[in-house]
Amino acid sequence: MHSTITCGAAAILATFAASALAPCALAQTVLLNEVRADAGGRWIELHNRGAHTVDLSQWTIFYASLTPNMPQTYWWPFPLGTTLAPNGYMRVHWFQAAPAGGAAPGDLWTGNTPWNFLWGLGGEQLLGQRGALGLLRSQDPALMSSPNVVEDWLVWGQTGFSRELMATGAGLWSEGRFAPAIPAGQSLARDVDLVDSVAFEDQAWHLDTTPTPLATNQTGAVVQTYGVPCTLPGNHLLGGPLLGTSSPPLLGNAQFALTVDNTTGLFGEFVLVGFSTGAGPANAPSILPPFAGNGCSQAIDATGLITTWLLPAQIVSTTVPLSLQGVPSSAIGCELHAQVLVLDLVVGAYPPYQGVTNALRLVIGQ
Repeated sequence: MHSTITCGAAAILATFAASALAPCALAQTVLLNEVRADAGGRWIELHNRGAHTVDLSQWTIFYASLTPNMPQTYWWPFPLGTTLAPNGYMRVHWFQAAPAGGAAPGDLWTGNTPWNFLWGLGGEQLLGQRGALGLLRSQDPALMSSPNVVEDWLVWGQTGFSRELMATGAGLWSEGRFAPAIPAGQSLARDVDLVDSVAFEDQAWHLDTTPTPLATNQTGAVVQTYGVPCTLPGNHLLGGPLLGTSSPPLLGNAQFALTVDNTTGLFGEFVLVGFSTGAGPANAPSILPPFAGNGCSQAIDATGLITTWLLPAQIVSTTVPLSLQGVPSSAIGCELHAQVLVLDLVVGAYPPYQGVTNALRLVIGQ
């Protein structure tokens, strides 16, 4: 089986999760938008996606680490008079002294002494391996554990950081979830279009090999679901087989994969992944074996089938790796359609197949 997708001229793979989605509990205005944490830059970018200027004078950035023998919790207060314009960006250089020539427009420097931070706890440099950031609408010590002041939250590398319950209580992060660790030379960037539509907040974040401070993050990825999952009478699946993605289909994303939920992973169960050039035409006859009462049909265009991959099913959820690392830039904008048939490769297996997933339209972004 191949581990990468290639596409002739253009490519695009969307970044939308294809499972049941729930909107965020709060309508956020100011977002944590991009984070870099290596020798080439240790900064936090904010973005105001609202229509009005936001006064940050009484706001705070919270950073949590797991560094042994250190406080592990740090609060940096925005200076008086700090504002963020509509559709504006701001970059905060964390635990660094301001340059001698002064800060450039859009840049803030936290300083690197205990006196620059609330309660004299000082700070630590941002680390790409793991960490947590919170954007808080207060500088009041009595509110620093309250979900009511949390505007945004981000966890990367692992979980288990101080005050994560604040974020889950505010409905701005899901317990046990985290975005990828940040490799040197890359940033952790957010697709703003996904903020209010993904099932889990970390799914709106992706690794960006070309950081874009003080500018819109590069994306262009698309994941669009269509068709309806179905099962046959007598199947042994855990539910209707759902086809989704593990992360955004962005160029350079080595972790990108398709996921097939509700597989059993037993009884000789396999998944047959079909890739096509497009969706099936309306009212096209099904190419699947007829079976009374199933109503199953393929949603992708069977006449435009590019290839099929056969993989053993895994317990509960099956992963189909589709690394986009090393894929040429000519793949950006390429469109691909996928659907999965779940079947048993056992002599005499019945029914003839277990079920069919929904389909996905994928477009590769950058």
